Parts: sequence; C-alpha cells; structure tokens
Amino acid sequence: MKKRVLAILLCAAMTMSMVACGGESKKEETTSEKGGAKEISVLRLGDIAKAEPIFAPIMESYEEANPDITVKFDAMAWAEATTKLKLLGAQGDLPDVTFVNIQNGWDLAESGYLTDLSELFASDSSLSADIPQSIIDVASTEDGKLYWIPSATGAFGLWYNKEYFEQAGLDPNSPPETVEEMISMAKTITEKTGIPGLGWGITATEDFANITESFYSSYTGVDIWSDGDKKFTFEDNEENRALFVEVLNEFAAITNDYGITQANSIEQNPFGIRTLFRDGEVAMYLDGVWAVKELKEELDKGKESKFNTALFPAGPAGSHPILGCDGWSIPEACEDKEDAWKMVQHLMSNENQTRHATEWGLLPILESEKEMDEFSGEYWNALVEQLDTVSARPKDKNVAMIEQAIADGAQAAATRKMTADKAIDFMIETVHSNYVE
Repeated sequence: MKKRVLAILLCAAMTMSMVACGGESKKEETTSEKGGAKEISVLRLGDIAKAEPIFAPIMESYEEANPDITVKFDAMAWAEATTKLKLLGAQGDLPDVTFVNIQNGWDLAESGYLTDLSELFASDSSLSADIPQSIIDVASTEDGKLYWIPSATGAFGLWYNKEYFEQAGLDPNSPPETVEEMISMAKTITEKTGIPGLGWGITATEDFANITESFYSSYTGVDIWSDGDKKFTFEDNEENRALFVEVLNEFAAITNDYGITQANSIEQNPFGIRTLFRDGEVAMYLDGVWAVKELKEELDKGKESKFNTALFPAGPAGSHPILGCDGWSIPEACEDKEDAWKMVQHLMSNENQTRHATEWGLLPILESEKEMDEFSGEYWNALVEQLDTVSARPKDKNVAMIEQAIADGAQAAATRKMTADKAIDFMIETVHSNYVE
C-alpha cells in the first residue's frame, strides 16, 4: 500500500513538473510572438545610493514609453571605473548606454570601444540646437568626432563672501574680474578683516591640474594640450611658454609672498577649500557648480545670502576656465544602437537632464534649462555665463598622466622647489617619457 501511495505521489509530482515546464514553454512562445522583451542596460558612474533616486523615475518613464523594453540601471564607483570600464570594453561588455568621464572616455574612444555619435547628434536638430557649441567643441575631437553626449559639466569660477567684501570696504556687487583684481582685493580683505582673502589649495591632484589649466588658458587663450600634435601647446611656442612662466610665478607669489591665503596651502586640495569657505574661514576661492549642493542652505536665502559667484578671474586672454565634461556614450559593441540612442535622447530631454543636473549638482547644460526656476538664483548667473568661454582638458587617453605631470610641476613652482622654467621642462619631459601610444 505504501509503495502504491509513493508511486501515485511521484507520478503527481512528475505531472506537475511537466505542467510547469509546459507553462513556462508556453510563456516563452507568447513572449516570442510579441517580438521579445528587449533589455537595455544603462550605467552611471558614481555612488549607487546617490544615482538610484535620481534615475529610477527616468528609467521608469522610458519603460512606459517603450513597453517592449526593460531597462537595467546600475552605477559604478569612480575608482572602480578607472580599470573596469577598459576591461569591459575589451570584452565587448560595456552597458548599452555608458556614462564616461574624461579620464576614462578618451582611453575607451582611442581604443575603439565607443561609437562616434556625431552624425546621430547632428540628426537630432532639437538636441543639437539645445547644447551650446562651446560645450560641443570641448567634448569633440579636432576632426569633429563626438564619443559621448555632454551631460555632466562644470567650469571653474570665483566664489566670494559678500559680508567680508563689505567689512573691507569693497563693493560686494563688483567682485574681481581679473587675476590682478582678485589678488588686490584679497590683500584688502586680509588687512581689513584678518580673514584670509583667498582660499588656496595646491595639493598635486587632478583638481589642482585643472586650476592650472584654467589659468594657462586665461593667459594664452588656447588649450594647454594639442590633441592633433599630442603635446603641450607651450612646447614650441615661446609666447605661450612665457605666459605660462607668468602663471607659475604668480602661483609662487600667492603661495609665499602676498600673505593672503590660509595656512598650509600645500596640504589643501582646491575643492577642500570649500569647507573653509562655507565656515567663513576664507573670503574667496576657486570652485565650480559642484559647490552648490554643499552651500545650498546659505544660497537658498536668495538676496540675503552672503555667498555669490563671479567669472573665473581673467588673464591677458580673458576668462577661460577648463570645463569638466562627462556624458553618455554608446559602445561600439552595442547590438542595438537605435534603442541605445533613444535612451540617450530620453536622458537628455529637458525634464530628465534638469533632474540630473539639480539633484547631482551640475550646470544647466541645455539652453532650454537656463530659464527654469531651478536655476533662477543670482549665484547661477556667473556659473552659466562661464560656459560661453570655456577651454578643454587634454583630449588624450593619457590624460591622467598628463594632468599629474601638470599638477606636480605647478606645485613645485608654487612652492619654489623649481623655477617656473624648470617646472615647465619637468612637465614636458615627464609626459614624453611616460606617453603611451
């Protein structure tokens, strides 16, 4: 009897298993008949805890508009991306829409892992008209190739404390326009208030390299790196070299002679000055849109806010800070570039890009964003205006090495461990010795 019961149970179990498999098979046939539920993968660099709340609604709205597509969204830490993106590219496994930053993007592009999006971009008259040409120039190669659509941008400007200007007898509505005026006003503020007039950080990091590049372009009017020649623009140009010597000598004077900065400049990363500025320990410092999120409580006071922004201090050639310009790419190995491009267009729509910019802390890159309430604060004026005159970081897969050489040389000049001329020679020799074709 027991054997018979066991047999019946076993038979029933087998029957249920067959029904279940048959049901699954039927489900697959139904899906196939509908054309198949396609999946598109999207990757944003950065903290997933920060990215998820921003992009979840954006991904959901894409799925609603494209019911035959499922979106797989993920984020990757910046440090991890430096090595992992290249590995994924070599394996043909980069996500269908991959966010890249400058240090990874040029390497991936020169390795052949990214699609040139210039024709797709040009074919979208609405999107191409909505992004300023100055930004496209920074993001594209000399021959017009565009490997990612700019989405996350930020240019350096001058942040200043209006209260300290008033205490020093300066007009808070007339911030410094030139490097000379910045130094002069910093001296006045330091003398009248006892507060360092200029926050100054020269730790040899990417950030200090970007500050140096911004001064260089503001003195010379050209980018610091020639993409076509694959060398510095001061290597064979005596005028540019002489102007760069002026920049580095000014760095040394700011660091050592004027008495206008906080202590231990060499121990401070430029962005580390943000906390000192927020807490009223310095009157001015150089930063970009990235500061808005951290200073927002004070900025939200509107006209009563003690903080405001000005253009990056102009040199002989005007105000030309470098632009950080990251964005959305499509891998060359992507099997469905049409749907991937539709996703890029969705991400770059006014509503979604504004959400990305305001919640991450980015400039309003689209012309159509600039009139929106989210960017109506007085402090946005200079940050947005700066976009018209920006310069580019090196467009080269060796950008990390190049900028480290710039930072090391500039710091050596600022601390007078090297003369300006020797620091420039150091940059040239370091890059030539370590350049990877």
